[in-house]
Amino acid sequence: MKKIIYIIAAAAVSGIVAGCSKETSDAGQGQLSGFELKVLVPQTKTVFDGQTYEVDWETGDELGVVIDNGTESSLYKFTKSSEAENSFVSSEFKPEEGVEYTYYVLYPYDETFSIAEGKSNAVVKISSGTQAAADDAGHIKTPLHGMGTSSGTASPVINLAHAASVMKINVANYSGSAMSITKVGLASVDKNAVMAGTFSIDFTSGVLSPAENAVSCTAAVSLDAVSLPNESSADFYVAVAPFATEADLSILVNDEEFEKNGISYDFKAGQVYTSAVTCGSPEVAVEAGGETVGALSQTLEDENVYANLVELSAGQADIAVTLNDVKYYLCPADGAFKDGAAVKASLQKTAGTKWTVPADGKYRIVFNKLGNTVTIYSSDHEFNQPRKVEFKYSGGDWIVGREMISGTYYIRGSSEWYNGEGHQFNASLADPQILVCNDAKITLYENFCIKLARYIEDIDIITEGVNGPNPEAEANDDLTTFVSHMNAFSTEDGTKQPLKLNEWMPATCMHTNNGWTLGEKGKTTVDMIILDVRNNRICFKKAE
Repeated sequence: MKKIIYIIAAAAVSGIVAGCSKETSDAGQGQLSGFELKVLVPQTKTVFDGQTYEVDWETGDELGVVIDNGTESSLYKFTKSSEAENSFVSSEFKPEEGVEYTYYVLYPYDETFSIAEGKSNAVVKISSGTQAAADDAGHIKTPLHGMGTSSGTASPVINLAHAASVMKINVANYSGSAMSITKVGLASVDKNAVMAGTFSIDFTSGVLSPAENAVSCTAAVSLDAVSLPNESSADFYVAVAPFATEADLSILVNDEEFEKNGISYDFKAGQVYTSAVTCGSPEVAVEAGGETVGALSQTLEDENVYANLVELSAGQADIAVTLNDVKYYLCPADGAFKDGAAVKASLQKTAGTKWTVPADGKYRIVFNKLGNTVTIYSSDHEFNQPRKVEFKYSGGDWIVGREMISGTYYIRGSSEWYNGEGHQFNASLADPQILVCNDAKITLYENFCIKLARYIEDIDIITEGVNGPNPEAEANDDLTTFVSHMNAFSTEDGTKQPLKLNEWMPATCMHTNNGWTLGEKGKTTVDMIILDVRNNRICFKKAE
C-alpha cells in the first residue's frame, strides 16, 4: 500500500478580538481581583476551531508577564479572568503613579521567563502533543508573545503574535480497509530546518533561537490509534516552528515517510498551511465515449506522478482512477480547458463533470496524486518543447550545442576528464525538460559532471562563425581537445562542490571540467540521476 501527499501553503486570515481595559476586575464567582491587562490576540491561539481558526481562551489560562520599571524587572503570573474575553489579572503587581512600565508577555507561563535587553531567556516549546480524535484541533496550543508600555496605574493593551505556524493534514483512506493512525507529521531532510523543540524569543524582532540539542527536524502529532474507515478522510493538526527551506519535505503517516520533490517552504508564524494525503495505488486511464483511449504511466522520477502523451479527439473525456480495484473518476469543478494549468479534481464513483478537449491532437496529461491535480498541455504549448543548449565553441564565434532530449550523456570523472561513460537519459513523461537516468548502479567518480557530448554525432547544433576551429576535423584528429571544450551540467558556479545525495542541487550548463566531489572515497554508486534542465537543478538518488 502506498500513500501520497499534496501540500499547498495557505495563509490563515488574521483577526483581532477587540476589548476594553480597566485597572481592576470585581471579585465574584469565576473572577479575579487585581491589576488587569488586556491582550489582543490573533486567530489560532491556544485551542482553535479547525474550520474558522477562531481563538478560544479558557478561564484559568496563564500568561507570564515581565514588567520593567526602568530600573529593574520582575516576573508576574496573570490569570485569565472570566469577566472579559481578553482580560488577565494579577493580584501581586502593584503599579505606582508616575512610573513608566514596559510589559513583556509570554504564553504559556514559564517560571524561568526573564528579560535582558529585550531578549527572553525563557524556553518556549513548540510541539503538537496528542490529538484526541480525528478532526479535533483542541491540542494545538502554540506560544504567543508581545510587549507594550503604559504609565502608572493605567492598564496596558498588548498585541500578541504567534511564535509557531500550524499544518493541517487531511488523510484520505482508499486502501480497501480501515487504517489505524498513530502519528501524522512533517519532516525535513535539511538538518538546519528546525521544525519543533524548545526556543527562546527575541521580543523586539520576534525571532526564535533554538535551544542547543533540544530541537528536531521533525514535527508530528501523536494519536491514540485513530481508526480511519475505508473511503473516508480526517484532519490532523501539527504545530511547526517558522523556517524556510528549499530542501525536499516529507509527510509522516505512522512510521512511513513520503518524499516531496521540488517543494520550497517558507513557514510563517501565525499562518495555517494545509496538506492532503491519499492512501492507495492507482491505475489511471483516459476515456472518451466510454472507451479507453490512453493510459497514464508512473513517471520514473516521481512515484506520485502519472503522465503520458494521449491522442484525443475534440469533445469530452474522462480520467478514470482505479484504487484497490474500485473505479473512480477525477472530476474537475468545471470542464473548461485550461492549457498548462493545474486543476484540482475530486474523486467520484460516477462520471461527473468531464474534461473538455478543444481540438483533435496529442495532449500531455499529468496526474499528480499529491492532492488529485490534473494538468493538460496542448501539443503547441511551450512547456512541451525541449531545451536547446548552445555555447561558443573554444572561445571563438562558432555556436555548438544540442537539444536536451532522450539520448546518451556522459558522466565524466577526474580520472577520465576527456572521455566519460555514456548513460541513457530519458525525457520524463510529465516534463520533456526533465531527463532521468535509472541505469542499474550508476558509478560516479571524484570531481564529476555530466558532459553533453563525446562524439561529433552527439552534436545537433553547429553554427559556423568566422573564427574558431573546425569541430568536425578536431573530433576526428584530436578527440581530447574536442571533448574538453564541450559544455557540461556541473555545479552552480562551475567550481568543485561536495555531492549531496537524495536532494536537489543547483546545476548549470557551462564549459567546465569541474564538478561534484566525493570526499575521501573518490567513488560511489547511485540508483538514479534526475536532471531538471528547466529549473537548472539535479538530484542523485540512492536507496537508503
